[in-house]
Amino acid sequence: MKYFKVLGVSLGLLMHCMATDAQSKDDNRMLISGQGWYGYDLEQARPHQKSSTYMTYELALGIQTDPADSCIYDQLFGYPTIYIGGSVARMGDFQFYDKTKFPNLYSLFGSFERTLLRGNHISLGYHLDFGATYNPASYEPLNGEGNNWLSSPFMAYFGAGGFAKVHLGNRWEVGADVSFRHFSNGRLRLPNEALNAVGGGLFARYSLSDYEPSRYKKPVQEVTDFAKGMQYTVAIGGGVHTCQAEWNTYAFDHSQADRPARVPTKEESAALKAHPKYSFALEATYRYALRYATGLGVEMFYSSNMDHLKAADTILYGEKAVMDSPGYDPVSIGVAVVQEVYWRNLAVHVALGAYPYRHKGVNDKELNEKYGDRERGWHYEKAGFRYYFPDLGNTFLGFSIKSHSIKAEYLEFSLGWTLPAKSR
Repeated sequence: MKYFKVLGVSLGLLMHCMATDAQSKDDNRMLISGQGWYGYDLEQARPHQKSSTYMTYELALGIQTDPADSCIYDQLFGYPTIYIGGSVARMGDFQFYDKTKFPNLYSLFGSFERTLLRGNHISLGYHLDFGATYNPASYEPLNGEGNNWLSSPFMAYFGAGGFAKVHLGNRWEVGADVSFRHFSNGRLRLPNEALNAVGGGLFARYSLSDYEPSRYKKPVQEVTDFAKGMQYTVAIGGGVHTCQAEWNTYAFDHSQADRPARVPTKEESAALKAHPKYSFALEATYRYALRYATGLGVEMFYSSNMDHLKAADTILYGEKAVMDSPGYDPVSIGVAVVQEVYWRNLAVHVALGAYPYRHKGVNDKELNEKYGDRERGWHYEKAGFRYYFPDLGNTFLGFSIKSHSIKAEYLEFSLGWTLPAKSR
C-alpha cells in the first residue's frame, strides 16, 4: 500500500509538471514513463504451483541524451535514454494448490534504452535493466506459506528486451516491449531457485520537450581522442557464498538408507553460513574501437569453505568418494575470454572462462546436477559493470555475478586499475 501511495504522489507531481510545461518548448530532456508488464514464470515446475503469470507495474523518470550537449559515446549509441525507476511485481497473484503464498517483489532499477531505428512516427530499439529488489517474505517451509524459493530479503534484478513505440504529437509516445526478467539473491542465502520470466508490456511516456527526430539524424563526428592498442587491468574482488552442498545434506541425507529426501527446516536454512570468497584478476584486452575491447584474463579464486564442503560431501557421497576425489583446494585458477563495452565512464564487463586448475571435491556430473550443484563444472561466467574514474588514474569499482551454467555462485564487488591504450 505504501508503494502505491508513493506512486500516486509521484504521478501527481508529474501531472503538475506536464500542466505547467504544456505550452513551452525548451531543452528540458526529462521524460516520465509508466508501464504495465505481463510476465510468464519460466520456473513453473515448482511444487503445487497452479498459475504462472503475474503483472508488474512500473514508474520511471528518464533523461534523453541530446546532440546539443552529448559526447561521442552518446552519438555512437544513437543518443540513448537513461531511466531510473521503481516497480512492483505482483508475484502474490500466483496460485497454488496448497497454502503457499508468494510475496510481491519491489525493485529500484536503472535502464539503458537505445533506439536503433528512429522515425518521425515509429521507433524501434532495445533496453537493458539492472537493479536491486526487496523481498518482504521469509523462508517458511513447514506450512507452505511465504517465500519458499527466494529466501534473501535483497536480490539482484536484470531485464533485457526490445521495444516498438509510436510518437503521438510532439510530447507523447506509446509503445510495447517484449523482454526477459531475472531475480536472484546471488547465493547470499539458500534456497535460491531464482525467478525467470518472459513477457510483454505496454507503456506511455510524456516528454518535457518536443520530439524532433531530425536532431538525432546528424552524422556521427569523427573519433579523435582514441587510439587502438593493448590495455592491461589488475583487479581484486570479493563476496559471500552459501554452499549448495551444505543445503543438500539436509535435503538429501543418505546416511540412513530409508531416509527420504525432504525440504530443510527454517532453522536449518538459517544456520547455513555465508562463506567469504575472494578473487584476483589480470587482464590483457585489445581496444579496437572506442566502445569495445576484447581479450583474455587469468583469475585466481579463493574459497574459504573447503572444510564445510568436505564434510557435506562425506554425508552426500560417502567417505570413499571423498577419498577418491581430487581433493579440496581453496585456490582455483580460471582463464577467460573478456569483453568490455563502454559508454562514457561505465563499462559492461563479461567473462566466459574455464578452470585449468580446480579441486573442489567430488565432481560427479550426474550427481551434482541431480542435487542442483552445477558449480563443480569446468566452466564459469561473470557478467556485470565497471565504473571508471579517469581522474583517479583510471581506477574502477565493479560489480558482477559469477555463475556456473547460469546458476549463481556469488555476487562479487571489485576494485581495480586499468592502464589504457590511450586516455579516454
